[in-house]
Amino acid sequence: MQIQFLGPPSGIPSNYRHMSATAISFATSKQWLLIDCGEDTQHQLLKTRLSPAKLAVICITHIHGEHCYGLLGLLSSMSLHGRVAPVT
Repeated sequence: MQIQFLGPPSGIPSNYRHMSATAISFATSKQWLLIDCGEDTQHQLLKTRLSPAKLAVICITHIHGEHCYGLLGLLSSMSLHGRVAPVT
């Protein structure tokens, strides 16, 4: 299992801290899961080798804006790139 902190929790982003998002990937599978989806998640994903096409599960820890405001944008981008597979 590999854990990548895409955005350590921060109520206010800065040059060094981004909104909350954590990716967990597994050596035995190309699929991965996302815990929280702050506004900057898509930009942070561009810095990794993770593909949104292989995103299997999105977990939102709680409904505060900094944990979920990036969700609609991420899902929309995945759709625009042709993804039709469901996300849990």
